[in-house]
Amino acid sequence: MRPDLSIVIVSYNTREMLRDCLNALPAGAQGLTTEVFVVDNNSPDGSIEMVQKEFPSAICIANRDNAGFTKANNQALKLAQGEFVVILNPDTETELRSMTTLVNFLREHPDTGAVGPKLLNTDGSLQHNGRRFPTPYREFLGHSGLANWNRVKFDREMEYGREDFNLLAEVDQVSGACMMVPKRVMDEVGMLSEDFYMYYEEVEWCWRIRQAGYKVYYVPDARVVHHWMGSVRQASHAMTARMFKSALTYYQKTGTPRQRLAIRGVIAMGLAKYQFIYFGVRVKRVLRRLKLIR
Repeated sequence: MRPDLSIVIVSYNTREMLRDCLNALPAGAQGLTTEVFVVDNNSPDGSIEMVQKEFPSAICIANRDNAGFTKANNQALKLAQGEFVVILNPDTETELRSMTTLVNFLREHPDTGAVGPKLLNTDGSLQHNGRRFPTPYREFLGHSGLANWNRVKFDREMEYGREDFNLLAEVDQVSGACMMVPKRVMDEVGMLSEDFYMYYEEVEWCWRIRQAGYKVYYVPDARVVHHWMGSVRQASHAMTARMFKSALTYYQKTGTPRQRLAIRGVIAMGLAKYQFIYFGVRVKRVLRRLKLIR
């Protein structure tokens, strides 16, 4: 029998959070038949052994190296048999019937191609979800720090286009921390683009889904706790470089010639800024080792 939902989780060195994520799924998907895929990117912390021992029904894919977020998700998406598929970060915990709520919404709205839940931080505070598509101008404001002068106004008028995150909303994109798509839509528009190692892959996926004529919705009745950055613990310098590379790829795929030119300038500015910051951090570390500063 075909499952209602295929759940895809990509892990790297997040054993304890992954355990919590998997333990939460039965309540989150209450009333649904599911298949759960865990794709592990060669974690040294015994993640895959833990899953095989404690969650024997999960379908494990153990990579011999770190394939990246996008490719690893696609490994499972190729095998998924569910009526719906959801990509789910290992640093999430689904609250009661959250996955069920998203499935029901998609069944009731066949013109919808993707949905995302209300995301909550570890302390229960709101984590914004459901953005507009990025533009070079907004990227400039964000990376330059100018957006911080009036963050509330920036988020309301430019980033999200709304203030009340308790209301159902049609949006441009939802977070890849938890994004559900009907499999028939995925079969039509394709899986995640492997031109992205990580970052922007869900943005471009939402862009293709909307280009195909489907809507994307933020569904706040579904609630998922996202322990922000728990699944990314590599050096921030490398992550910043990958983020900018993915930004360039995104605009090459979706942007106008003017946007593609503008984003190059934004990236150059951003790289210079972050290189300066990282240089300062390294200098401070050396000075502390020499006991020249505290």
